[in-house]
This record gives sequence, C-alpha cells and structure tokens, in this order.
Amino acid sequence: MINSYLKLQYKLLTRHFKATGLPIMVAPLLLLGACYLAYYLLLQYPVFGSYALLLSNFQLLFLLTEKNRNDFLKNTFSKKDFYTIRLLENSIVILPTLAIFIFRGLWLYGVALIALAVIFAFLVFKTFGKSLPTPFAKKPFEFIIGFRRSYLLILVLYMLAAIGFYVTNPNLVLFCVVSIALTSMFYYQLPEPVFYLWNSRETPTRFLLGKFRRGILQCLLFVFPLLLIYAVVFSSEWFNALIVLGGIFFLLPFAITLKYVAYPREINFPEGFALALCFSFYPLILALLPFYYLKALKNLKNYL
Repeated sequence: MINSYLKLQYKLLTRHFKATGLPIMVAPLLLLGACYLAYYLLLQYPVFGSYALLLSNFQLLFLLTEKNRNDFLKNTFSKKDFYTIRLLENSIVILPTLAIFIFRGLWLYGVALIALAVIFAFLVFKTFGKSLPTPFAKKPFEFIIGFRRSYLLILVLYMLAAIGFYVTNPNLVLFCVVSIALTSMFYYQLPEPVFYLWNSRETPTRFLLGKFRRGILQCLLFVFPLLLIYAVVFSSEWFNALIVLGGIFFLLPFAITLKYVAYPREINFPEGFALALCFSFYPLILALLPFYYLKALKNLKNYL
C-alpha cells in the first residue's frame, strides 16, 4: 500500500513537471542547480542562509500537515502506515537541505531540521479552513488563501524579528521583513478560475493596477509595523528599511504580472526563471517589469 502511494505521488509530480513544457530528465538538473544556489547562499551568508533554508523547509513541512489531506491518509491507511508515510514524506522534503547542512558541517541546523521533520509528522493543522480569520478582504483572494497556508511561518518570523529587536540585531529584523515579503509574493502562484475574470467589468490595465494596489497594501499590513519599529529603534539605519520597502513596491507587482503572463496556468519555469534573474540582479527588474507588464495586458485581453 505504501509503495503504491509513493508511486502515485511520484507520477503526480512528474505530470506537474511535464506541464511546464520541460522534459522530465531536466528535473534532476534543476534540483542540483537549486541545491548549488542554496550552498552558495550559505557560503555568502552563513547565518541568514541557514535561517532561510530552515524556514523554507519549515513552510514545506507545515503544508504537508493540512487537515483534509491527513484525514484522507488516516482513513485510507492503518495508523502505523500513516505515520510511516508522513515520516517518509518529511524525510524526502528535508533531504536536499539536510545534505547541504551536513556537507557544510552545520550539525546543529541539521539536527534542528530532523527534529522539525519528526515533530511535523505528528501534527495536523487546519490551514485551509474558513475558521481562521484574516485581516484581508475577500476580493482579491490571494492573501486569504496564502495567509491560511503560511500563518505559522509568519508567526515564527515575527518572533524572530522580536528577538532581533531585543538583541539589537538589525540584520535579523530585515531578514524577517524580507522573508515575509517573499512569502507574500508566493501567494500569487494560484490562478483564479476563468469565470472570475469574465465577471469583471474592468479593463486589463485597471484590473492589473488594482491588483498591484491591493497586493502592496496587504503586504504592508504584514511588514510595515516591523519597518516602522525598525526605523525608530535603529534610527541610524533607516535607509535600509527604505530599500526593503522599495523592493516590495517593485517585486510584488512583478510577481503579480508574471501570474497573468502565465494565466490561466500556474507560474512555471519560464516565469520562475525571470523572477530568479531579478533576485540575482535586482536592477534587472526595471527592464523586465515593463516587458512582462505588456505581455500580461495582452494575455488578459482574452479574458476581460
């Protein structure tokens, strides 16, 4: 039973990957490339790189604890098989990062990662339900769904930011703010049903600009309190907070634009590659944003 389940999950993953238009043989190369980038991140920023890898695995493990998914597994498999599957899934998720930590000799982070994988195997969270209130309006929907999928990660980041203020570490606080902003960007991976756009009376330009405005405001609900306290507590470094704020004003609209360039499918490799280019060389966004904005407008004319 367990082997059949794992084979099914593998088949689903391969189908998702083939939907990007890339051959399946490219998948191991992309994984190796991602591992190399993570390793390079650790070389450049040992402390914050380790935090980033731990938090990204934290979020992935958290998503695997979703209640409906785990209820299905419990109803399908015996209790022993259920926990075996959960431990196997979590082990597979953390394996690349764990290998990087071991290779770099970061044993403490490796142990922490293993502990997270074991703990999350026994936890179930109702992350997608309607019972969790959010500070966001129903329209658009991205931040509601995204917040319910990542509220535990955001809580952890706020706790880390509080520690950063307490120990007077401005870099840790900025790391938390940037992590929250990047988490908000990933809320736009999920495309809405086509009839949502059919029901809209807005032009493509007004539609996109409205998405930009609402997305930035909702993201600021997360990060502005931290940036404001940062500017007060670390008054001599207020310019760093201004740079991060400027990044939000460009990167979030860029993520929204890529969503509607790819629409109605999900963001795949071509759009993700463009986003990765901007992360590696931020000024490139000044050229890519107008280009993809025009492509998004052209694509939206088919639906609005």
